[in-house]
Formats: sequence, structure tokens, C-alpha cells
Amino acid sequence: MTTPSLQLAVRRAYEVFSAYMAPARPLNVCTFCCMDEELEREMRAVPLRKLKRLHFYEYSTGAKSVEGQPADEVKYLLPRLLELLAAGEETHHSIELALDRVGRCPADAFTAEERATLDAFMLACFDACLRGEWAAEGFWYDLEDPLALLVMADYAGLALKPLLQHWTRHESPHATIRFVESTYWGFWPEHRISNAFATDRPRLQAAFTGWMQSPDTRAAFTTKLLLPHFLDQVEQTPSNTCAPFPVMVDAVFDHLNHS
Repeated sequence: MTTPSLQLAVRRAYEVFSAYMAPARPLNVCTFCCMDEELEREMRAVPLRKLKRLHFYEYSTGAKSVEGQPADEVKYLLPRLLELLAAGEETHHSIELALDRVGRCPADAFTAEERATLDAFMLACFDACLRGEWAAEGFWYDLEDPLALLVMADYAGLALKPLLQHWTRHESPHATIRFVESTYWGFWPEHRISNAFATDRPRLQAAFTGWMQSPDTRAAFTTKLLLPHFLDQVEQTPSNTCAPFPVMVDAVFDHLNHS
């Protein structure tokens, strides 16, 4: 399922990256044991919009050059990759690494307009997650975890501050539910993001810890946890873990005001 904001972001990506052509040479991916040779050929020969989830899954998860990524190749494929991602298609075994190739391109490979387009797409993803409007069939449940999406943004080298600011200002009770669920397990036990893919991500850890320690963040979410329309949902919100949701709310409230 996608949202109007995601659809707009995808259309913009097709416009901004439209000048890039299909690579004439083989893609930067292992076709010996990682990616089927025919699928690799199709990614260069078949019209971009006709490429399927499996093409990108094998391309994204296949072994690639450790020196970096060919930016023109990545940018040619990006619009369709973003389109599949927006639709909740499983283009990688881990959502955190879905845009890893973007972050492996040379630092100056993207123009300001291109980077702004990617940041806008990431913000639309994050907003859909916070609203509970972005979901996929099957086991790719991390579409519902804001922390996993922050890791994804960091691997892609995208802006983190606008995502965190958006979460602070978000008025949806669902965004507050996401805050409780994700930080109860994913931040407060160690006071750092515990996602396995975030272990060696100093930029992300510093940005998120700074945000969580900010008096403005703590005050904003303390207020949100006390709003009547949120409190009305606490007892009715099913837990996605072994801890009852009201227990998580109480614990997060205490962390915000005492940790």
C-alpha cells in the first residue's frame, strides 16, 4: 500500500533522474553466484518501469564492488527501486539496507536537486510509517518500525534531522504509539539504537541520542503521552511484543522524565 505523498515523491524521482540511461555494460553485481545472468541483462534491456521486485532483490543483495558504486547506474535504476519500495515490495532482505547502494556512491555524485528528491522520498516514507499507512504483505514488518527507516536513511547518506523533527511535531496518535513501541525496545535499554544494522553508524547514533536527550523532544512526547485522545487508545492498543502496551507507555514516560 502506498500514500499520495509517496506517489508524488516517486513521480518526482522519475522526473529528476530521467536523463540517466540504461548501462551498456554489465551492472556492478556478482552474476557468478548472487544474481541470475538473465535478470542482470534484463535490468539493462527491459524498460525501467517493467522491472520487477526480483530484479532489484537480487541486484540489491548481490555482492558488489567494495570501492564504491557507479553513480549513473544507481541513479538510472533509482526511480523504479523507489516505486517498488513505496509499494511495500521486498527489494532487500532487510529494509535498513534497501538504499545502501545510494550511500556507496561518491560523496559528490548527487546534485542538490537529486539529493533533495531522495530526502523528500525518505520523509514521505517516514511519515507513512508514523501514520501506520505504509504496510507490506509477508514478513517485511520493519516498514512499521521508524528506527529501521532511520537506519535506512543513514545507510543512504540522507538527512536525518528533518525526519526526527517531523516525528517531534507529528500530531497523529499513531506516531506516538510508534514512539513508545520502538524506543521501549530499541533505545531505552542501552540508551542507543540497538538495531543490529546500527551498531557501527556513529552519525545515526549521535543524531538520535541527541534528539532523545533534547529537552524539546522529551517535553513534546511527555505532552503527547498525556493527551486525552492518546490515553483513550492505551488500553485498546494491542501489544506487538510480550510487554502489554500500557506497561510500555508507563516505562517510556518514566524514561522521558527521569533518565
